[in-house]
Formats: sequence, structure tokens, C-alpha cells
Amino acid sequence: MKCDYDIVICGGGMIGAALATLLAPHGFSIALVDGHKPGRYDLSQKFDLRISALSPKSAQVMQQSAAWEILQGMRLCPYKRMRVWEVAGFGDLTFSANQVGVAELGHIVENRLVQLSLWQALQSNDNVKIICPASPEHFHRDGKTMRIDLDTGQSISARLVVGADGAQSKVRQGFGVGVNRGQYQQACLVASVNTQLGQQDITWQRFVNTGPQAFLPLLGQHGSVVWYHQTDHARALANLTNVDLAGEIMAHFPAELGAIEVTEKASFGLQKQHAQSYCMDGMVLVGDAAHVINPLAGQGVNLGFQDVSSLAETLKKARNSGEDWSTIGVLSRYQKQRKLANSIMLHSMDAFHHGFSQTGTKSKWLRNMVLASAKVPLIKKQIIRYAMGI
Repeated sequence: MKCDYDIVICGGGMIGAALATLLAPHGFSIALVDGHKPGRYDLSQKFDLRISALSPKSAQVMQQSAAWEILQGMRLCPYKRMRVWEVAGFGDLTFSANQVGVAELGHIVENRLVQLSLWQALQSNDNVKIICPASPEHFHRDGKTMRIDLDTGQSISARLVVGADGAQSKVRQGFGVGVNRGQYQQACLVASVNTQLGQQDITWQRFVNTGPQAFLPLLGQHGSVVWYHQTDHARALANLTNVDLAGEIMAHFPAELGAIEVTEKASFGLQKQHAQSYCMDGMVLVGDAAHVINPLAGQGVNLGFQDVSSLAETLKKARNSGEDWSTIGVLSRYQKQRKLANSIMLHSMDAFHHGFSQTGTKSKWLRNMVLASAKVPLIKKQIIRYAMGI
């Protein structure tokens, strides 16, 4: 049976759109399905609340199309240093790009602009169809063909369905893939701020008994403040006026933050989640549809970019060698590459969270010893390279 497309990617966010840009030059016919278009960009716009720290490895994925060049024409903030420390501790640790001979450790970017740049890069590919606004409702298997019923009343078919549609993935649920899930007893307050101090080349995170406090730089005198706390407290903070919230942040954050003005804020709960399987015949999961980790180290989106890089390479190699690239025999190679790596990161962030949640003297001593050990030059370089994806 002839399919409408080789691949239907459900979810046109950063990860789904990035996968389309990697596959488009290699002859795959692709449909990218999403419920919302990314908002247009204008320099006068306020900074978005939803931001990510893109590693150089993730930037390399975008550089394989025109997306990175497009994004550079919008706005992104490179950072050269990253500092981690604990109150009254001796594990104060600063990572620097020059320690591994690179220009920067990564870039702080607005999620919407990453998505927008990827969509714009796809416009030059005649073999990519963006179907928006639309959302999948039902999936049907007919031999080697997958049919997807959309909420628009349209039905489309493909040899492979990709779930890139986030933590509540309809693809994962539609194909009956279970998840292992857990909930943290914490929430995260995120605030966009205007800053008095110029600290736009460093991102930092301080650990206190109630949870980490972090600052991520944006262009100019702007940044993002991240405050982990008990769920009720984080929600109460989000309900304050911008002026009152700024006062609370400045009262509890380190002096390194300086004076700030809050322009927007929100809070969200923290969870961990891992799909029990990433693939089956005609279906594969990437990004948050496959795994959700604690955002402590800001690696969630970077794991997603690593997923799409691995999956695209697996599909291209199988196609070039004449294999049926939509079968579990091929897709399991991608799962083998990514499931263990993602599991290690998920459990590492889980251990990091619980380790810094303990208030006992022995726990404080142990974690500060761990931070102090990372000052050893060889260990420090390995940590930096791992975080950068190189």
C-alpha cells in the first residue's frame, strides 16, 4: 500500500522539528504535525519564560541546516562560565570554556525561537509538509502502513510514526507503551528578570536546604531566575505580584544576583518519567515522549537533540543499505544507543536531587567532597566535555 509519507513526526517543537531538518536532505518524505505555530519574532518582544541551555552538541545538530544561522539572527546568549556551590560549603566550583579550549560552554536560548528557526529552515524542503494546527487522535496499523487520524478530520499514512509530542505523548499512549514515573516533592519557580548587574557570560546554581537557586543569563541586562522549593511555597511565590516576588528573590538569593525586576513568572511541578520501550514496528519515541528528567542540570533538551541525531543516523544508514528502516530490527539500534544513556542521566539527576535534599552534617560533608573532587583538572575537563556533549 502506498503511503502518503515515509515518516509522520507528531510534535513540531524543538525536537520534532530538529529531526525533520536532519532527515529532509536524505530523501524521506515527511509530515510534521503540531497543534500550534511558533509565534513570530520581533526584537522588541519581551524575553520568553521558557528557555533552555543548548550544548555545543545540540548547536551542531541545528548547524546541519540553516536553523542555527537563522537563530543567530534572532537572539541567543552564549555563556563561558558555570558556577556551582552550596551555602557554607567548601565545594565552590567554577567551570570555564577556556579550560577545554573552546569559545563558550553553551547558549541560553528561548524555546520558541529555536522552534521558529527550525520551522523556517524546513521551508526550503519540498519533501516536508507542515500540518498545523492539527493533533493526532487515533493510530491504526495496516500491515506495514500506519494511519493517523487527525483532529481536523484528515487521515494520513506513513511507514513510520515518530512521537516527539512531549511528556503526555499521544503517540506513546496510542501505541500502548508504558512508563516508569515518579513525582518529586518540589516545584520550580521560573521568573524572567531585568538585571542590574552585568553577568551575561556566566550561569550559576547555589544549593540551599529548600532546593537549588539558579541564574541563567540572556542578552543585555536580562536573565532567568530559577528557584526550587516545596510545591506549596513555589506556587505561593508565583502568585505574588512581580514587585513582591522580586523582593522575595533578592532577600533569599545570593548577592551575586544583585537587584532585579521581575517581568514574568510561573511555577511547575517536577517529575521523572521513562518510557519502558522507545520503539516497535512502525513507531519510535524521541525527547520528552521517551524521557523526562529533573531539570537540575538543564540537560533535558540536550538529551532530546542527542536522540534525534542518533535516530536520524540510524534511519539514514538503514535506508542506504537497503534495509526496511521502519522495523523494530532497525529502530532497536537507536534504542540501544539512547535508552541506557538517558537512563544513566535520569538516575544521576535523581541522585543529585536527593543528595542535595539531605540536611545532615554527613550528607553535607559528602556532597561538598564530591564538588571539591571536581576541582581536579582532569576530572573537571571530563565533566565540562560531558556537559557540552563533546
